[in-house]
Amino acid sequence: MRAPIYTALIVLALCSISANAKPHKDKHGHKNHHSHKHNDNGYLSKKEAKQLIRAGWTPPGLSKSYHRGDFLERDLYKRGRVIERSRDNGTVSIEIDRTVIHMVHDTREILSILSR
Repeated sequence: MRAPIYTALIVLALCSISANAKPHKDKHGHKNHHSHKHNDNGYLSKKEAKQLIRAGWTPPGLSKSYHRGDFLERDLYKRGRVIERSRDNGTVSIEIDRTVIHMVHDTREILSILSR
């Protein structure tokens, strides 16, 4: 008498556990909306933009403005391309974001700025 009752309870318990399982989305006709990396209109997502900015890329119009007398950050100095170096007076000209910056090599103080 007890054996059929226990088997019935075990069967009911197993059926209720499997009924709560969620079906896989791809197998039931739902499309994965995150499959494309970029949107159709060409804009980057916020996460992708943050990753690019951390890597050193700045969006057009949001690049840092430089002023005469400011000190250039070390990472920007390393990112720039050296155009001319004068050993006589210790100055260097570098190009950063299509801008030529004439500066003191040792202190990275900006002497003049030329836009291209």
